[in-house]
Amino acid sequence: MTNNNKEIKIKSGKSSLSEFVEKKLASDEEVQAFDDYLESEARDEAIEESLTEIYQDDNGQRVNVKKLDVKKERRWLKWLVSLMVGLILLAGAIYTGSYLYLLYGSGTQVVSLGIEGKKQIAAGEEFFYTVSFRNNESVAMKDIEIKLTYPENFVFLASEPAASEANDIWRLAEVGAHRSATIKIKGKLIAEAGTTQILLADARYLPANFSSQFKKSASRETTINDIGLNILASSAASAVVGEESEIIIKYKAKEINYLTNWQLTIDHPDNIELLKTAVAPATNGTTTSNIKQTAANVWQFNQISANEQELKIKFKVKEKKDTSVDLTLRLEQKVSDQAGDKYYQFWSKTLSYETRQSGLNINLIINGSAFNQGIDFGQTLNYSINYANKSEANLKDIIIMAVLEGDLLDSSSLKTASGQVSDNTISWSKNEIPKLALLAPNAEGIIDFSIKIKPASEVSVGSSQIKSYVQFSLAGQEIGANETNRSNIIVNKINSDLSLIEQVCYFNNDNFPIGSGPLPPKVGQTTSLKVYWVISNNLHELADLTVVSQLPSYVSWDNKNSNTAGNLEYDEQSNKVIWQIDRLPLSASNVKAEFNIKITPTSSDLNKILVLLPATLVSAIDSETQTAITKTMTAQTTKLKDDNIANTDGMVE
Repeated sequence: MTNNNKEIKIKSGKSSLSEFVEKKLASDEEVQAFDDYLESEARDEAIEESLTEIYQDDNGQRVNVKKLDVKKERRWLKWLVSLMVGLILLAGAIYTGSYLYLLYGSGTQVVSLGIEGKKQIAAGEEFFYTVSFRNNESVAMKDIEIKLTYPENFVFLASEPAASEANDIWRLAEVGAHRSATIKIKGKLIAEAGTTQILLADARYLPANFSSQFKKSASRETTINDIGLNILASSAASAVVGEESEIIIKYKAKEINYLTNWQLTIDHPDNIELLKTAVAPATNGTTTSNIKQTAANVWQFNQISANEQELKIKFKVKEKKDTSVDLTLRLEQKVSDQAGDKYYQFWSKTLSYETRQSGLNINLIINGSAFNQGIDFGQTLNYSINYANKSEANLKDIIIMAVLEGDLLDSSSLKTASGQVSDNTISWSKNEIPKLALLAPNAEGIIDFSIKIKPASEVSVGSSQIKSYVQFSLAGQEIGANETNRSNIIVNKINSDLSLIEQVCYFNNDNFPIGSGPLPPKVGQTTSLKVYWVISNNLHELADLTVVSQLPSYVSWDNKNSNTAGNLEYDEQSNKVIWQIDRLPLSASNVKAEFNIKITPTSSDLNKILVLLPATLVSAIDSETQTAITKTMTAQTTKLKDDNIANTDGMVE
C-alpha cells in the first residue's frame, strides 16, 4: 500500500472492518497535534482538580465564590498562650531582679551592714566603733571580707576580734542564715574642734549556691566638739626689721581634757629668727618645768594643769623680703606604734605681720598691750607711744601723729598733756615736746594719753571697732603713713555684751512659794531659797562660758536644779556651784539655770543679814575678739532684794 491518497475500497457485505478501512488515515502532523492536545487537556484537568479542592467545603460540595462567608479565627487561644508565656518571663525577671536588689539595695535587706559609735567626742577621748554584718536571708553568706577606711586623724588602739590584716581588714568564712557578726574597734580621734571625721566600711560576700560576689557599704560621722584646752595666741600686727617681736601664748586645761601631753611647732620663713622664750608662772604660782624646748621651733608640753600659764616666744625679722610675713602655730600630739611616730594636729593659728624698716623705731601700746584686743563699752583706753632713734645719725624736727579710726571714741574724754587735736588725729612736734627737735642715736621717749569708749546707748548700729596706729615724719618730709614710717597697728573690737542676771527668791512671779521654811530666816530652822541665773549675749559667739559661785560655809546645796544649756554641777568638796557651757552661739542668746540653796542660822547669826552668794563670777572667751570676758556680780543676801513679794529686811530672827 502506497500513500497516494487514492481510495481503496473493499466490498464485503456489512462488516465493521470494512467501515474502518474505508476512513482516511491521520497524517504524522495530525498525530503530533493530537498528542499536544492530550497533554493540554491533562494540564487543564489537573488545574481543574486543584481549583475544585480549593473551592470545596468540608462536605466536598463546590463553594460559590460569588458569595464570601467570613469565618472567625480562634485568636483568643493564641492570646492566652502568649499571655501565659509573658507572665512566666515577667515573673522570672521580677524574681531575679528582686533577689539582686535585696543583695545590693537598702531598706529591708538580705544583708545589712551598720556602724555604731558616738556622734560627738572630745579630741583624744577613747571610744568604740561597732561594725555589724547581719545575714537576714535563709541561706548562708560565705567568703566575707570587711574593710574599714579610718578617718585621717583616727588612732587605732585595739579590736575584738583581731583584724585579719593591717588592723583594717576582717575575713569571715561564713555567716549563717539569720546570723550576724560584730567587730568592735577601740580608738580615739585627735583633730581640731568642729571638724567631722568619717569612717567608711565595705563588706564583700558570696551567697551560698551563687556564683557572683556582692558588696555592701556603710559610713559613720563623728564630730570633734572640743579639744579640752583654752588657748590664745596673740601678737602685734607688724614687725620692725632687726627688732625683737613677741608672741604670747596663754593656755590651760579644761575640766575634761584628754590631751595633757603635746607639742607646739612654729612654721616660719627663712628670714625669721626665733629667739629665747620665757614661760610665765601659772596663776597659782606653780613651776613651769612642764615645758621643754626640743628644737629651735618646737616646744614639748607635759601634764597641762587647769591653772593658766603663759609662754612668750620672741622672734626677729632678719631682712625684709616682702611687705608681710606669716608664722603658723600648730599643736600636735605624737602617737607611736609599730609603724613609727605620727603627729596628729588638733589646733592651729596663723599670725600675719606687716614688715617695717625704719631709722626711728616707734611702737604703740594700748592698755599695756601691743596686740589686738577686745574692749567694752564705756571702757577707758590708755595709749602709750614709745619712740627711739635706732639709726647712727641725729634725727631732726620729728613730728609724731597718732591716728584713731572709728566712731566709738568719746572725744570729750580725751586726756593728754600736750598735742594738737584735729578730727581723728593727735600730733606732737618740737613745739609740744622739745626733744623732738633733735633726737640723738639711741635716745628715746614716751607719749601718753587716754580716751574713753562711748556707752552702748550712744553707739550707732554697725560700729564695732577702733583702728589705731602712729606715723611720723622727719625734717623736710611730709607726714603720711607708709610702711617705713608707721608703727604697729592695733585693732580694738567691741566684746560681746555678755551679762548675767542673778536672783535669789522665795516666791516666783506668780506669788507661788518656790522656797520653804521661815522667812526671814530663824535660828535653828532651815530656810530653802531658789537661785536664778539668766545669761544674755547678742554680739558674738562665746566659748568656754563659766559661772562660778563660791557658797559661804553656812550655805549648802539644796538640789532642785535645772538648766537649759551646758552642765550645772555642785562641787561638795569646795562648796561651789559651777555652770559650764562649752559654746554659746548667737542663736542661744538667752539661757537659764536654777537651783536651791539652804541655810540654818545659829545663835551667832541672830539679828544679822547673811550673805548667801558673795560674788558670783561669769567668764567666757569672745570668739570674735579672742578676748577673755570676766564680770563679777554683787553679793546676794537674805534681804532678797530681787524678790518684791518676800518684802523682808533679811534679819535673822
